[in-house]
Amino acid sequence: MHWKSQPLDGNVMMPQVEDEEGWKKFCLGEKLYLNSSLILPDGECENPGVDYIKVGFPPLLSIVSRMSQATVTSVLEYLINWLGTKDFSPELGRWFYALLACLEKPLLPEGHSLIRQLARCCSEVRSRMESKEEEKLSALNLLICLVGRYFDQRDLADS
Repeated sequence: MHWKSQPLDGNVMMPQVEDEEGWKKFCLGEKLYLNSSLILPDGECENPGVDYIKVGFPPLLSIVSRMSQATVTSVLEYLINWLGTKDFSPELGRWFYALLACLEKPLLPEGHSLIRQLARCCSEVRSRMESKEEEKLSALNLLICLVGRYFDQRDLADS
């Protein structure tokens, strides 16, 4: 059975394509979006469920398979804009990886521009790292490698 024919859970409400802030909240969660720590009210510390509104929806196949190429490039642009002003996070890395996996080759010029911008942003973040032992290093290296090797942007690849 095709993934797109599977219904999404009722709690998954994907934002409109042009809703940049909505996509940032959807992907990264209100906690990261608002740059706040998650403080649970009394009695909620042992909640067995995950509140995806607070922590962000993971880039599940059931979600990303429903995204058109226009949506993929728009969300990629929104998250690259986020990376330009905030710090790299595991949530952001997972979404970048999933969105790159959804990009269809050959890329349109806008797609080329976006993935090149992503690789440059990742290189910038990597160059500012104080320790090469930080856990985000491998994620940044992977994204740079994907852009450079898979998408044939060899000038941006590490040699």
